[in-house]
Amino acid sequence: ALAAEVAALRRLVSRDAGDGPQILDEARVAGGYERALGAALGDDLKASRAGQSGSGWALLPDYDAPPPLPDGASPLSTHVAVPDVLGRRLSQIGLIQPEQADALQPLLQPGQRLVSKAGDLWRWDGFRAAAADAPSAAALRLEQINRLTELEEALAEAEAKAEAAEDMHQRLTDDLADASEADKQARAERRAADAAMAEASRNQTRAEADRALAEGKVESATLAVDRHEEAASAARMQVQDAERQAAALPDLGESRAQVEDIKTAVEASRMTMMTRRSAHDEVKREGQARLARGQAVAKERAL
Repeated sequence: ALAAEVAALRRLVSRDAGDGPQILDEARVAGGYERALGAALGDDLKASRAGQSGSGWALLPDYDAPPPLPDGASPLSTHVAVPDVLGRRLSQIGLIQPEQADALQPLLQPGQRLVSKAGDLWRWDGFRAAAADAPSAAALRLEQINRLTELEEALAEAEAKAEAAEDMHQRLTDDLADASEADKQARAERRAADAAMAEASRNQTRAEADRALAEGKVESATLAVDRHEEAASAARMQVQDAERQAAALPDLGESRAQVEDIKTAVEASRMTMMTRRSAHDEVKREGQARLARGQAVAKERAL
C-alpha cells in the first residue's frame, strides 16, 4: 500500500510539473509551511530561471540595506530554503499570526508581504487573501512534494525493515535446519548409546556367568588340593611309620626296599598334588581375570 501511494504521488507530482523546469522544484520547505510560501509567491513559483533574453527569475544582488520587516513578524526564510534568485523576494516576506495582521499590515514597506502558516496573505499595498478561499496550486504542489519525500523515506525505511526481516527469517530458517540436523544427529547418537549399553549389559551378564563358573572351578580345585594335601600328609605318616618299622626289622635290605617303594608312592602323590595345585592356580587366575573383566563391564555400564 505504501509503495502504491508513493507511485501514485510521483505520477501526480510529475504531471503537475508542467512543460519545463519551475523554480518551485528547487525550493525546500519545512513541513507545515508549504501554504505560507505558496501564499507569499503564488504562481511566481511556477516560473523558471530566466535565460539570456527569456522570461523568468534572474539573479540580482542583495539589497545594500533591505527595509526591515515590522516588529513582530519573523522572516519566512527561517523555514524555507529557496534558490538564490528568490533571495530578494524572500527577504521581504514575514510570518505572523492572523491576529497580528491588522496592526502590522499598515507598517509594510513597498514590496513587503505578510503570510500566516495557514496560507493567509497581507500585502504592502493593502491587498488581503484569506487561506479559507483556496490554497494556491504552488502550495498544494509543495505539500505534495513534502508528502512524497516523507513517503519515500518511510518506504525506504519499510523496505530496509522488510529486507532485515527477510534476512532474519533466512537466518532463523538456517538455524532451524541446523537444529533439526543436530536433533537428528543426537537421536542417532542416543540410539547408538542405547545399543552400546545393551551390548555392555549382555557382556556383563556373560562376565558374571563366567565369574560364577570360575568361582565354582576354584572352589572345586581348592577342595581337590585339600584332599591331596591330606593324602600327602597320610603318606608321609606312612613313610615315617615304615621307616620306624624298617629300623626294627633285622633284614635292613628288605626294609629299605619297602621304604623305597613307599617313597616312590609318596613322590608320585607329591607330583600329583603339584600338578593339581598348578591346575588350581591356573583356574584361580582365570577366575580373577574374568572377575576383573566383569567389574570393568559394570563400570562401563555405570557411565
